[in-house]
Amino acid sequence: MSTIAYSFAQSSLHWISAPVLMSSIGCVLLAQETKKGEKSLGYSKGDLMFFHKSFGTAAFCLMIPRVFTKVMAPKVLPLISSPVEQGLAKVSHNALYVFLTVMPITGVGMGMYGGKGLPFFFKTIEPFEKNGTIAKYSFKVHKTMGTYGKYLVPLHVGAAGMHAAQGGSIFSRISVFRKGM
Repeated sequence: MSTIAYSFAQSSLHWISAPVLMSSIGCVLLAQETKKGEKSLGYSKGDLMFFHKSFGTAAFCLMIPRVFTKVMAPKVLPLISSPVEQGLAKVSHNALYVFLTVMPITGVGMGMYGGKGLPFFFKTIEPFEKNGTIAKYSFKVHKTMGTYGKYLVPLHVGAAGMHAAQGGSIFSRISVFRKGM
């Protein structure tokens, strides 16, 4: 079964996940540019990493319903006419879903098995029993994927903008306010 628009659940999770993901990426990028002992936008490097991890924890909580709705919802028909564009869209969209899944899992793995726990804004969730192997592997995957995966978000936003500029109904398809939902 196919449809021309996303389900209400998919649309809602998309627009809830977007600012969470962009905030997490923004906080870590700002932290990387902040020298120890200095502040950026009034926050220390440690504060920015705490916010990065908190938004990452929120992304982890959104990940399961996000993937579930992706798998269970009807397939959305492509807007793109060119087979090359369709292929590129499919690859980049799937890569973004991998990023949205692997990054929160490895972030949680680092916190829960690294001995520091899992920050979530006003509370830190107590860690599991420390396991250096899991924490180290999680860090390695998280760091590598983060280095390259952060480019998927501007690619996604840029492609949506391009399709809108070409007259595509990309934003009405993903809107939670469209009629007939």
